Amino acid sequence: MNRKLVCLTLDMEPDYGDPDRRIRLLDNQEYFDRYTGIIQKYNAKVTMFTVTSLFEGYGKKFELLSQTIPLEFSAHSHSHDPNNAASRDEIEKSINSFQRYTGHAPIGYRAPFGQIDKTGLQHLLNFGFRYDASIYTSFRPGKFGYSNMTKPNIPFRITQEDKQLIEFPFTSLSGIRIVFGLSYIKLLGWKLFSALWNIFGIPDIVLALSHPHDFYFHELEKFHSLSAEKIALSRNAKHAFTYFERMVRTLTMKGYEFVFVSEAYDYVQNMGGLREIPLTNWN
Repeated sequence: MNRKLVCLTLDMEPDYGDPDRRIRLLDNQEYFDRYTGIIQKYNAKVTMFTVTSLFEGYGKKFELLSQTIPLEFSAHSHSHDPNNAASRDEIEKSINSFQRYTGHAPIGYRAPFGQIDKTGLQHLLNFGFRYDASIYTSFRPGKFGYSNMTKPNIPFRITQEDKQLIEFPFTSLSGIRIVFGLSYIKLLGWKLFSALWNIFGIPDIVLALSHPHDFYFHELEKFHSLSAEKIALSRNAKHAFTYFERMVRTLTMKGYEFVFVSEAYDYVQNMGGLREIPLTNWN
């Protein structure tokens, strides 16, 4: 019988739009306690895709977080610039900063805004990364949009000659391809999202998405002009912690086991029938 695995992923980056580049999830004790309390209550684990330039200013708070909950670090670029999401220079800087802080090189990467392309994947292969977690298996219009409706909604292998990389896509609801993440739960509301979840389901291996700003975007509204994005991110912002706990509790009730992405990687490596996509065919 296949295991049902879920990786709670937290994209650790400055609060969206804040000119001071604060991270209120770490700076605000109430928010810190509420988040870590939920993780502890359900014996969950968190893989934190970290903007590596933050190690210098937030290193001590990252250490405190890792002492409070089961936490694994992974790389989320160096500067979180969507125009330079997976260049050779950006990836190399993230490796160097990650290694200085943790003592070892990262095995995984997540590009900002899902902005990974064939060249970026080539860099990851060349630098010896074991997995990428950048692909939204959904559709989003706009400057930093994406259209990956035909990409697998489960882990798959990207190959180039003797090199390979496991892609862990952002999980979407099966069939309907709505991203399985806190921002989308807030946008739709818990009742509608949970109803769609029950109807369409999710795969047995899940990467669930959240950002620090998802938990308190109502505090960041002043930094954003009126736009569709602001309206979407503001939806149900004050219910974010409640929705997050409901998501975690429901995953537990549905029999999912909380694991780090590195543990999911080890599991997937031994699975048969994993789809392979040659890098030359990437589009």
